[in-house]
Amino acid sequence: MLHTKNWIKGSILSLLSFVFSWLVLEGVCNLMLRWKHHISQNSTQQSLPTATTTQNKLTLIKYDSLGIIRPAPGQYEVVYSLNRGQKDKEKPTSAEKKVSVIYHIDSLDRRVTPFYSRQAVGKYALFLGCSFTYGESVADTSTLPYFFGKETGYRPYNYGVSGYSPAHMLALMQAVNMRSEVLEKDGVAFYTYIEDHLARVAPSTKWIYNSNGYWPNVDPGTMTVKGTYAERHPVSYSLIRGMYKSNIVNLFNINFPRRYTVTQYQRFVNIVKKTEEQYVQQFGNDNFYVVVFPAYPMPPELRQLFEQNHIKVIDYSALCSWKTAYDGMHPDEACYRHVASQLAKKFK
Repeated sequence: MLHTKNWIKGSILSLLSFVFSWLVLEGVCNLMLRWKHHISQNSTQQSLPTATTTQNKLTLIKYDSLGIIRPAPGQYEVVYSLNRGQKDKEKPTSAEKKVSVIYHIDSLDRRVTPFYSRQAVGKYALFLGCSFTYGESVADTSTLPYFFGKETGYRPYNYGVSGYSPAHMLALMQAVNMRSEVLEKDGVAFYTYIEDHLARVAPSTKWIYNSNGYWPNVDPGTMTVKGTYAERHPVSYSLIRGMYKSNIVNLFNINFPRRYTVTQYQRFVNIVKKTEEQYVQQFGNDNFYVVVFPAYPMPPELRQLFEQNHIKVIDYSALCSWKTAYDGMHPDEACYRHVASQLAKKFK
C-alpha cells in the first residue's frame, strides 16, 4: 500500500513538473517569437526590394462538397508597394513605388488569357495547376498559358488557381465538364508541378491549418474527392488546430510530414493518374503532360513512379533560374516566357 501511494505521489509530481516546464518553455518561445517578429519587420523595411499586397477585391466561389475554391468572374486589382529600402535608420523611410496588377476572370471562373484568333491552329492547350499556372503577380499577358498560345497558335485555357494541388485538380475535373467549355476538338493538357505540391497532397499539417480544413479529401479506394478534410477527419483537424496554438510549434516551424514515404509518393502519382484518366474520358486523347517547373527537381523515387505509371513528364527543373515577380515569391514574366518557349518547341 505504501509503495502504491509513493508511486501515485511520484507520478503526480512528475506530471506537475512536466506541465510547469512546458509552460515555462511556452513562455520563453512566446518572447522569442515576438523578438523574431520585431527583427523581421525591421529587416523588411530595409530590404531591397520587398512587395506587399495592399488591395485585393477578389471574390471566391466555394465548392463545399469538394473542398476547393475558384475565383469569381470579373476584374480585380492587387496593388504592390515596392520598398526601395533604407540603410540609414535615422533618415525617413524610403519612397515606395506602387505597382498595380489587374486580373480578369471569365464567366467560367478561369483566368482570362488573351489570344489572337488569326494565329489559331485549331487546337487547345489546357493548363492545370497552382499559382505558377494561374500567374500570380503578373498580368494576363505575362502568364505561362499566354506565352504558349502566342508561340504555338494553340488556344490557351488557364484553369490554374493559387494554392491548388493535384487533389484540387482532380476535384476540378470531377466538378467541371471541361470538354463543354473548350471550343477546339484536339489539343493538349499540361499540369505544372512544383515541389510544394507534395505537401499539399499529403496533406501537411500546415496546409490543413492554414486552410481551416477546407481541403479536398481524396478517397484512397475510389480515387475520388469526397468532402473536405475537416468534415472527413474531425479528430485530426482538431488536433492540428490545437498543435498550432503552441508557441513551441510556431517558433520551430514544425510541420508534418517531415519526409515523404514511397506510399505517399504513390498516392501523389495515383491522383495525377486519375486526373489523366478523367482528361482522357472527357477529351478522347491522351495528350496529358506533367511539366516540372524550373528550380523544382522531382525526387527520383517520385519520377520513377511516374514512369512506371506511363505518365508523360517534361522536366524543366534545370532549365533556368528565375527572378521573382512583384510579390517576391512567384516567377516573373521572363521566366514564364522562357518556359513557354521551350514547351512550344515540342508542340509546334
